[in-house]
Amino acid sequence: MPKETILLTGATGNVGSVTLEHLLREGHNVNAVVRNPGKSIPFFESKFPSAVSSGQLKFTPVPDMTADGAFDSAAASATAIMHIATPLADGDWVKTMIEPTWAIDHNILTAAKASKTVKRVIICGTILQTMRVDTDLRNPGVTISEKDYNSLSFEESKDGPWALAYMFSKTNAEKKTWAWVKENEGSIGFDVVMLLPPSITGRSPQIGYRPTPDGPGGISWVQKRLLFGTDGEVGDSYPFFL
Repeated sequence: MPKETILLTGATGNVGSVTLEHLLREGHNVNAVVRNPGKSIPFFESKFPSAVSSGQLKFTPVPDMTADGAFDSAAASATAIMHIATPLADGDWVKTMIEPTWAIDHNILTAAKASKTVKRVIICGTILQTMRVDTDLRNPGVTISEKDYNSLSFEESKDGPWALAYMFSKTNAEKKTWAWVKENEGSIGFDVVMLLPPSITGRSPQIGYRPTPDGPGGISWVQKRLLFGTDGEVGDSYPFFL
């Protein structure tokens, strides 16, 4: 299998940290984007000392991923970009989640376009980009495909809570991603893959992570449903709980 040079965002998060482990295990070279190098780089140096010392694992500090050109220099030598980081916040949803999600995705795409080496961009999204939990998930007559989108509007989502803002931000960013790809068709040398996992659970190598029943994300949600939920709540969850 050919070895790639991967520009990876979100390496300190639940999904990105596991992805990093797999990439290094398969022998790929990884350039991990880090927002807080003073905290994250020492952790990676202790966890992957041989990968760091050999140069297999490198780091690019990017304090603000929404800044224009944030990924341009790092993408110049990458053969693929895996974008797993996503903004999560607890207020001011438009400024902290909805606008930044697309701004970061757009920076990833423009960096890939400027690069002469990138062959693929992989963006990690969520299955919630395809459906509404309050209606579609509970309707046995609904079939969801890659052509479907969550119908939440900006007006419904802009004031939160965080789950609504999250679903809209990711759906909005995907729609704009495919519009960008179509607009730039013929002038880009890479393809785009949108991954839509249903939920994230399991072991987390994230720095200092401790799941709490009321925390955001799949791990906390699974913990709350399975360990503290009623039979009805568990049975009303995603099919893989049954």
